[in-house]
Amino acid sequence: MKENRNVSSRRQFLKQAATGAGLAVASAAVPALADHHPHPSPNSITYLDRRMYIHNMEVLAHIEPNTPRGGKMQMMAIGNRRYLLQNGDIIDVSDLHKPAMYNRQSFIGGQLQVAYNKDLKKWILMTGSQAPITDSTPEAPMGKYDDPKLADKWRNFKGLRGVRFYDVTDPSKVVKLSEFSTGATGSGTHRNYYDGGKYAYLDTAPDDTMIHQPSYFRPLVNGNMIIDCSDPSNAKEVSFWWVPGSRKGEEAEYEKWIWSKLVPPKVAGDQTPFAGLHGPVYVPKKLEDGGNRGYGAFGCNGFIILDLSDPTHQKVVGRFEPPPQYAGMGIAFHTIYCGVMDRGFVITNGETTNSDCNQIFLPNWVVDIRDEQHPVPVAQFPRPVPPRDAPYNDFCFKRGRFGTHNPPHLKAPGKPHQDFMTHSYFNGGLRCYDIGNLYRPEEVAYFIPPQGGDLSVYGSWNRTVDNSLIEWDRNIIYAAADTGIYALSCPNLGKPILDPMPVKMWSLPKLNEGAA
Repeated sequence: MKENRNVSSRRQFLKQAATGAGLAVASAAVPALADHHPHPSPNSITYLDRRMYIHNMEVLAHIEPNTPRGGKMQMMAIGNRRYLLQNGDIIDVSDLHKPAMYNRQSFIGGQLQVAYNKDLKKWILMTGSQAPITDSTPEAPMGKYDDPKLADKWRNFKGLRGVRFYDVTDPSKVVKLSEFSTGATGSGTHRNYYDGGKYAYLDTAPDDTMIHQPSYFRPLVNGNMIIDCSDPSNAKEVSFWWVPGSRKGEEAEYEKWIWSKLVPPKVAGDQTPFAGLHGPVYVPKKLEDGGNRGYGAFGCNGFIILDLSDPTHQKVVGRFEPPPQYAGMGIAFHTIYCGVMDRGFVITNGETTNSDCNQIFLPNWVVDIRDEQHPVPVAQFPRPVPPRDAPYNDFCFKRGRFGTHNPPHLKAPGKPHQDFMTHSYFNGGLRCYDIGNLYRPEEVAYFIPPQGGDLSVYGSWNRTVDNSLIEWDRNIIYAAADTGIYALSCPNLGKPILDPMPVKMWSLPKLNEGAA
């Protein structure tokens, strides 16, 4: 089942990266993601930067080199074997001297969650599926506003709108268990969360009444659907919560949104806000183990804390809404990092959705949630700057999107360090931070891989580094990029362990409890 092709040695990679050779990515393999068209300025470079830049980090391995590998990553473990799941593939990273493709294209879905269900004694994989978005084109740069027919792809979509469940207990033989539909006329799911327990939390719009979405590339506003998946072969909806004003018939509530006045034609160009849950709602402690809180990024509607004590009736506890200058464009709140909750804080980030800084830079916020009814921002992360030897003095002039996208995935081996974290910044690469003082985060390292794609094919080159996952117990960082997956180390995290090692502890209480 194992195959070692498409896994390069560190020496081969460093030689290749130094010269920038052979790093164009075949555009046919690039998925349709939410970047829309370029916006070069007179200061923009006229080519893609194929160089690698690295500071205070080391490349340990390069997996699937020169291929788009920007999808979300999850990890499972059996004994001393560790498997990275991404883009339909299962990759054995137990021995990072020789990572190996273990089971290629064994499941469907790039938005994925995997966890061990102790009652079933099985590893369960959940993947998402959504209807097409109203992505813009060169002919319709404002997406659905320029061409209402773009919504026909969403309306007429015949595929699954929801999630699939798989049994991956034997990663060499993945077994599909079921499909769960979140609604035949809705959005399907974008970002979801599953911890192996009774419930999963889905980022979805269940039907076509969720119409008050100002974003030009989305037709509907998503909310948080809780499903009972104690039997993954027969999942059932428990409840659905949405921001009041999202639905048709809720115009009075929608008019209370500050950004309801910021939609075309009142806003020039493609400067539109993104409303509703980007997802997922993270639930760091399982409800069946006494947990009762969910933490979600609801775009321009803010960072929202939900009371899930009664999963059939979700309630708002507290909210931090973006200042008005950050609410009117892009995704003001994209992801919530809960790895420092023991200190009474979360870290939020937005997502710039346009290329070439054709939007305001959206900050990462450190938010004090000790008074959860009144979350208070206490700091922003520093804005990354290019290396001195880069051919641009601002990432705005490097082609692609510049801004945060994802913190480290919440579920991971080991206990999250309380003084270290990473953020992916698209064309700004992977940035590493000392967060010992949450009131003053400091950048301590970065890795910027060679840029992939073809400049003539917009959408193939805009993301660079999409997300990251950290093995906290082995001190290994994975960066998912458009030129492969990179395994990295950083002295601030600790000396990496490259040899196989069982997982003794996972990042959340009782996560993957009972796994062999």
